[in-house]
Amino acid sequence: MSEHKLKDGRTLILRDPTLSDAQEMIDYLKVVGGETDFLLADENGIEGLTLEGEQSWITGTLAAANTKMFVGTIDGEIVLVCDVRAAGRPRIAHVAGIAISIKRAYWHLGIGNIAMQAMINFAKSTGVLRSLSLEVREGNDRAIALYKRYGFVEVGRHKARINVRGTYYDEILMDLDLTKPA
Repeated sequence: MSEHKLKDGRTLILRDPTLSDAQEMIDYLKVVGGETDFLLADENGIEGLTLEGEQSWITGTLAAANTKMFVGTIDGEIVLVCDVRAAGRPRIAHVAGIAISIKRAYWHLGIGNIAMQAMINFAKSTGVLRSLSLEVREGNDRAIALYKRYGFVEVGRHKARINVRGTYYDEILMDLDLTKPA
């Protein structure tokens, strides 16, 4: 667990998720999915996700090698969920994907920077991970700028991969080489 002072003076607590967070995390996905078109979830969250399924996901994440999920809370409310998820197969075990979401009411407070630094620090600390990858929807300029600030570079695109209410967007693929000095 770590504490971080935000731009507005409040404190973000960054910690591991617990099984008791599962229902709030399900509800969180519905909230953040309804607040922006930049996530893969929408206002319905993740279709078919149950409390037991979320608890299983948390348990599996906590037990997985070179994988870490962070929950960020302000005054006890989950406002951030992000993770570093390593590949399970030996030939690609040195690669991990990252994901991040933040409740809209908490945008522009520096939470994205805190989350990115925590994920990168964790990845480097494993001694195994050599590369981080992510996918971001075209047009999500603030997120793309954040990723570039941390050294991510575009490595490709999936054309028209994301469909939001009948409009198709490219999915931009970005990588960070952890073996290069920052």
